[in-house]
Amino acid sequence: MGLKVLMIGTYPLEPGVVRGGVESATSTLVPALAERDDIDSVTVLRFHHGEAPAAYRRETPKIDVHYVRGQYRWRMLTGAFLDRRKARKLIAELKPDVVHGQEIGLNSDIAARCSPNCVVTVHGITFVETHLYHRPGLGTTLRAKLIRNVARRVLHRAKVVISISKYDAEVLSGLTRRTRVSIANATAPEFFALAPPEPTGPRLLFAGGLIPLKNPLGLVNAFAKVRAAVPDARLSLIGPQPDAYYANVIRERVTALDLTDCVDIVDLVDNERMLREIAAARAVVLFSRQENAPTIIAQAMAAGKPVVASRVGGVAEMVDDGETGFLVASEDEDMLAERLVRVLDDQHLCLRMGGRAHEVARSRFAPSAIAELTVRAYQTALS
Repeated sequence: MGLKVLMIGTYPLEPGVVRGGVESATSTLVPALAERDDIDSVTVLRFHHGEAPAAYRRETPKIDVHYVRGQYRWRMLTGAFLDRRKARKLIAELKPDVVHGQEIGLNSDIAARCSPNCVVTVHGITFVETHLYHRPGLGTTLRAKLIRNVARRVLHRAKVVISISKYDAEVLSGLTRRTRVSIANATAPEFFALAPPEPTGPRLLFAGGLIPLKNPLGLVNAFAKVRAAVPDARLSLIGPQPDAYYANVIRERVTALDLTDCVDIVDLVDNERMLREIAAARAVVLFSRQENAPTIIAQAMAAGKPVVASRVGGVAEMVDDGETGFLVASEDEDMLAERLVRVLDDQHLCLRMGGRAHEVARSRFAPSAIAELTVRAYQTALS
């Protein structure tokens, strides 16, 4: 008899439409787990605030997804009390062997409070990142403190904590009470299928939220210098725009730098569009101020694309400077521009780096291997 797993976390509201790195990770891991003989079933519990088109979806005979209307007011202050009640009801019906919480926020807090056999995956270090998601102020400081308290509670209660990088393992080492294991996020097979890449035009791709943490504004500044050196260069900025003011600042900067004819700003896209964008790009660029192990970097590597990224958090564990891409100091727009010009000027270099990146991705991010390691974590929790 295989294991029955309940996963609590963000998951695509519609098949093929992925919003963010955690959704990408969970939507890749779940089917990989379900393919295994030692897994009897995987049930996903996704809380939402009215945006789910249905309350339930059966994806395969072994995968069920429950979309539950979540608590909206005072969720953080009350520890998602109402959501915990709904989770306990579902757990009582399913009787899962393991409950797997995604992120060290309220989803994992619910998992840890509702099940003695709880496994959590870290993803981002939210109480650090909050200061870069929101504008400075008392509200942001209080929010960060509440989030840190939740994270401490989760890490204290969880039977097994899964770190996705050495970076988050080091930052959280003093907070984890029980077993910690290192397992990277899985990358979907369709990204691996893009390799080996074909030669492309001088096109760059940024994929991520248009938020200060990702620093797309700094990327636009650097791209203006790239454009001066490579007149036919193009840049695509693809991702959600949760801060309308900041997104407008980016558009105004694009206009002020006379880049409207070569910079495309696109909101969320489905998987098919994202695959086309990665395939068309010469390289993928990420100029973040803070990261753990970004999904887009793993996807680019799987597709055989070099990555140019800032050396923050766990990024240096993913990108081998000079071998699978280039690393630059955060905020160093001149160095970013220089590295981007180099990849746009040298197609052969990009193909060589991309080929090496694909090899590394196959050894680190293959879904079947990640699923096997995850099942071992479940078995540890049960032991």
